[in-house]
Amino acid sequence: MKVGISVFVLIFVNFIFAYKYISRYSDFAMYISLAIAMSQYLLYRFFRKRASFSGRARMFVGGVLLVVILCLLVLAEMKIPLDSLHVDRWSVISSFWDEFFKGHYPYFAKSNAGNYPGPMPVYFLISLPFYLTGSFSLLSSLGYVIFAYQLMSGRANAVRNNGLLLLLLLTSLFMVWEIVTRSNIFTFTVLVVLLLDRCLKVNKPESKAGFYWLAVLSGLLLSTRSVYILPFIVFFLSDIVNRQIAFVKMLRFGFLAFSAFVVSFVPLVIVWGGKFFEMNPFIIQSSFLIPTGYAVLFICMAVAFSFFAKKGADKYFYSGLSLFVSILIYAFYHLAHSGFEATYPGSKADISYFIFSVPFFIKFLMMGESVESAEAVKLVESAGIGGIGGSGEIGKTGGVV
Repeated sequence: MKVGISVFVLIFVNFIFAYKYISRYSDFAMYISLAIAMSQYLLYRFFRKRASFSGRARMFVGGVLLVVILCLLVLAEMKIPLDSLHVDRWSVISSFWDEFFKGHYPYFAKSNAGNYPGPMPVYFLISLPFYLTGSFSLLSSLGYVIFAYQLMSGRANAVRNNGLLLLLLLTSLFMVWEIVTRSNIFTFTVLVVLLLDRCLKVNKPESKAGFYWLAVLSGLLLSTRSVYILPFIVFFLSDIVNRQIAFVKMLRFGFLAFSAFVVSFVPLVIVWGGKFFEMNPFIIQSSFLIPTGYAVLFICMAVAFSFFAKKGADKYFYSGLSLFVSILIYAFYHLAHSGFEATYPGSKADISYFIFSVPFFIKFLMMGESVESAEAVKLVESAGIGGIGGSGEIGKTGGVV
C-alpha cells in the first residue's frame, strides 16, 4: 500500500507539471501528459515483477540520467537567460544578497517578480557560493546528481527499486523544470534527507560529539525552509514513541537544534534591529502563502503520522506524506479562494512545492523493498527454516543515537 502511494505521488507530481507547461505549447497537452503518466505506471508495473536491474543496466540508465542533467545544465546556462524566467527562486536569492552587500536589510528585497524573500537565513548562506559564481542551475541539479549516484551505487540495497527509480527520474518533467528555471527545492530537500539518513543509526551508538553535531545541523537546516519541521517531527517524535531514544536525550537534542535555529537569526537582529520585526520569513510566509492556522494543522498531522512510523523506511514515507498532504491542502485553499484558472494555470498556488515530498518518497522506495525482505527473513528464521541469506540491516533502524 505504501509503495503504491509513493509511486502514485511521483507520477502525480510529474503529471501536474507536464500538463501545466505542455498546455502552453500544445493543444494535446492532456493526451501527452496522460501518456507520460501511463508510461511511468507501466514501467513501475513491469519492473516490480522482474527480479532486478543488473548492475550494468543501472549504470547505463544512471549514466543517461547524468548526461540529461548535464545537457539541461548547458541548456540553462547558455540558452535560457535568467531574466527571461517567470520563476523567481534564483532572483529571490540574488536580490537578497544584492541588498545585503549594499548594507541594506535583505528581507526588504524584492525579486524580479516582486516577491519578498520567504526562505530563512541558512538557505541564503548555502546559496551564497552559487550567487557569487552565477551558477544557480548547478544548485538546482545538485540534488538530482546526488540521488542518481545513490541509485547507481545501490547503497540502499534495493536493486530492483533503484533501477525503477532511475527510470522514473529520467522521465520526470519536474526535474527538467527545476534545472531550467533554476529552482532548488529538490536539492535543499535532499540535504534534509541526507541529514535524517545520518540520524538513522543502525545498531551503532552515536558519539557525544556526533550527537551534538546532528542536533546543530538539524537546527541549521530547519533555518532554510520552515516546512522541514514536518519531517523532523515525524522522525524525532517517532523515536520517542518507539522508545528508540530516551525522552530526556531527545529534549537535549531538540534544545540544541532549536538553539542553532534561533542563532541563525541573531546577526539580522543585531545589525538591523527593529527592521527584522517589520519583515521576516515568518511574516512573509503567513501573509503571502497560507494563514498561520493551517501551519498548526500541518504540525498536528505530522505528530499523528509519527505514531505510525515504526521503522526507518516508514519515517521517510510518513515524512513525504505529511509534506504532500500539507501542500495539497495549501493548493485546495487557493483553489477555494481563487478558482481553478488562477490557482493552477495562473500559478496562485505554486505546484513546485509538491517537490518537497518527492525525495522522501524516493528514499522510502529505495529502502522499502529491503525492509520487506528483512522482515520476511526474520519470519522464516523464526519458523526454523535456514539457508536464506540477504541483507536486512537497513530494517534494523534505531534512533538519533
